[in-house]
Amino acid sequence: MGSKSGFTAREVEEIKRLYLEEGRSHAQIAKIVGRGSEHSVRNALVKARVSRVGGEGKKLERFKPGQIYGKITLIKQLVKSKKLRYHVACDCGYEFDVDPYLLTLSDGHKNQIAMCQQCKVSQ
Repeated sequence: MGSKSGFTAREVEEIKRLYLEEGRSHAQIAKIVGRGSEHSVRNALVKARVSRVGGEGKKLERFKPGQIYGKITLIKQLVKSKKLRYHVACDCGYEFDVDPYLLTLSDGHKNQIAMCQQCKVSQ
């Protein structure tokens, strides 16, 4: 099955899990898997005959100022950005802007952010 959709069987299983259990969107899944696009993820789910029915699946909690992810605290949502972005502060005092979904990725994921670059370098 994997070769027709462009994803391996293991990636398709991960896509199904992210979609059904975590309630992630197609675009978020493409970022997490690190391959493909929103459309290729949608096509893989269609080929696997997976669909979310009504209220099934867990909804992601909304991002709110003051929430803490690792060493990072959300300060405020940026309103002039086309994509969802937040201005955040690290425990060390460094402030930067980030896509908040990168803060929610599992530990060890290549795109997961838990601290600023300065803290990462000094570790």
